[in-house]
Amino acid sequence: MELVASAIVNLPEVETCQYGPGERLGGERLKRLHVYIRDGAIGLRLATGRSTSALLEVFGPGRLLSPQLWQTPPGSESRHATALLRTTTLELPADVLEHELAAHPPLALAVVSLDAGQQAGSLDRLAMLALRDPLRRVAHTVLLLLERFSGAPDSASSARLEVGQELIAAFASLSRQTTNRQLRRLARAGVAAVKRRAVDVRDLGALRGVAGGRRSLGR
Repeated sequence: MELVASAIVNLPEVETCQYGPGERLGGERLKRLHVYIRDGAIGLRLATGRSTSALLEVFGPGRLLSPQLWQTPPGSESRHATALLRTTTLELPADVLEHELAAHPPLALAVVSLDAGQQAGSLDRLAMLALRDPLRRVAHTVLLLLERFSGAPDSASSARLEVGQELIAAFASLSRQTTNRQLRRLARAGVAAVKRRAVDVRDLGALRGVAGGRRSLGR
């Protein structure tokens, strides 16, 4: 991650951009850019109506988003990106980065590793969406968002997820009401504390147990 960031920041034509929460990234120009997230988080959304959209994926610090991410087949619903938090990105033309990758194999390998991590994360989300138990789905969602936002290490016993319940609900593809009920169950069990714009996970091991179906909680 550090190798990619240090290489990109020194390339010609790189632009540092800052976005506020809810701000939409640059539309058609994204199809010609690589976007590296230095801090914050970006949500990939798919238009589902005139004023509604579905949250497809969340990308946090250290992620490199390629131009192909924004390209959709003719006739398909369009994708767009919005900042979920105050976010800083490094943005550069696709041909500039591709030339650098061809000239520096270690950097190319680091980018391939980042891509593999993103693909694995997307598969984990698909597995989460296949869960029918809303409690397990919410627990799994909190773990996935922690991984994307802060990369909480496996050895950590607690962590803080600084997002609102509407984002957790959107990522889990559940209603806000259902999500709130499951978070309250986690809170009553002492697994997490639910705040206005955050979830404090007090026992990551227990949360993993709930997500994996190895630990049951009372209603």
